[in-house]
Amino acid sequence: MSETPLSDVMSEHAETKTPESYERFLRLFRASTVGIVANGVTAHDEHGHFADGNLGAGRTTHGDGRPRVLAYADPEAALRNFGPRFNAGVSGEVLLQMAAADADCEGILVNSAIREISLVVSKPTAQSLLTPTTTEAPGPRPWWKRR
Repeated sequence: MSETPLSDVMSEHAETKTPESYERFLRLFRASTVGIVANGVTAHDEHGHFADGNLGAGRTTHGDGRPRVLAYADPEAALRNFGPRFNAGVSGEVLLQMAAADADCEGILVNSAIREISLVVSKPTAQSLLTPTTTEAPGPRPWWKRR
């Protein structure tokens, strides 16, 4: 198995530009840990550092000037290949939630760890990925909620 699965799918999409390759990218992005430039306030206790709720992700306006969350695919490989460009890791799912909820954000710009390419996840795409479809069965009722 490759140590750069997300970047590999990004390369595939850069070459084929098919809807199927972009869908593969989105599925893998959602389940991956990506690097971000974390900003905001962190606190420290006897267990180490933690976020106090004011931690955010850095943005870029690269390309078309629209503000997007800046993310780095396959963080360990990105560090080896391009150096320290980010200071934290977060799941793609969390970044989708951040981009979907932020009124001043237009989506996510994901940089590859193996090539100087990037892919954009637009805000409408992030929102659609987080909206349950009507064909999905509802999950089980949480144990703490009464009927």
